[in-house]
Amino acid sequence: MAVTTAFINAHIFDGKGSSQAGQTLLVENGRIAGIGSGDAPSHAEVIDLDGRTVMPGMTVGHWHGEFVDIGPPLFSAGRGGVFLGTEEPPAVLALCAASSLQTALMSGVTRIVSGSCSNDLDWQMKVAIQRGLFEGPHLTPCSRHVVTTGDYEDRGHWWKNDDDKKYDGVRRIGGNVFADGPEQISKAVRQEILRGAEVIKVLPTGGHGFALLPGYRGLSIPELEAVVRTAHERGARVRAHVASASAILECLEIGVDIIDHADEMDDACIESMVKHGATLVPSMLFSKLLSYGGVGEPKPGGQMDEAWDNMKVMLARANAAGVNIVPGDDFGAQGMAHALGVYARELLVYTDDMGIPPADT
Repeated sequence: MAVTTAFINAHIFDGKGSSQAGQTLLVENGRIAGIGSGDAPSHAEVIDLDGRTVMPGMTVGHWHGEFVDIGPPLFSAGRGGVFLGTEEPPAVLALCAASSLQTALMSGVTRIVSGSCSNDLDWQMKVAIQRGLFEGPHLTPCSRHVVTTGDYEDRGHWWKNDDDKKYDGVRRIGGNVFADGPEQISKAVRQEILRGAEVIKVLPTGGHGFALLPGYRGLSIPELEAVVRTAHERGARVRAHVASASAILECLEIGVDIIDHADEMDDACIESMVKHGATLVPSMLFSKLLSYGGVGEPKPGGQMDEAWDNMKVMLARANAAGVNIVPGDDFGAQGMAHALGVYARELLVYTDDMGIPPADT
């Protein structure tokens, strides 16, 4: 027998800018069965919302479920610190990810597109949710960071974790897989897809919490082309942590699907995003916390301060131009733990600091 619940006196927001007050929302066996202005069925349990808003589930487009208090000194960039995904045993990180997914669902998030994971956890979480082991959002699994030897995610420590972690030229440690040259990069991408990734993550530049060094390349052009070509041949998308305007344009021309952060984007980047139909995930809560937007007066020459000022101008332009902007952030980093309310904090940055209309968030 169907279990019917009627939410009466609801303010319905459809997620596209339209809303209606005084509505009745019918839910049968956990699924929406109807919306209208009529009375509740006699057999339904009635809950009076007294004008409260009901809206579609939210999407988080950048996600690291196993992140817990990520930041210095444990996770120093460069040769110090530890590799992401090795700070705890894999089973402990899996439980952290499951807990984060449950928190997201209880916060109104019903879809997550991951921004990378360690130990193939995204695919395992997706399977666990599908099998009913716990309730969670719809999850699109991402790969490890597909990076090259000596990248800023390569902590060194070669005496601990080099040859014993290498398989046919590919070194896989925690949240990173290291490969060099188009052939090995393609192999690494195929292996990540074999392990369940539907999105491949690359790090073409620093920035957005890492030093943005002039001339630095995380991958060569042939390597990045190999990532995109291989991923697309196997039905996967590619997302890139990229900050400089020139690198953003390069990624878009090569075919990267999702641009993460884009700290230095300009009008040419916006035009190219529209042209190529790319998605932008700026991750502005993290930016605010690391810039004067969150801590007070700007620091002369501070990269995150400059990025914050730039995005306050460019993000509204991108939105007006029709760029597909999706919320999502480095939740689990210090100051933004996976917890009820943290996802709303990010949305407020877009509306209150970036000038994005609430209906567009």
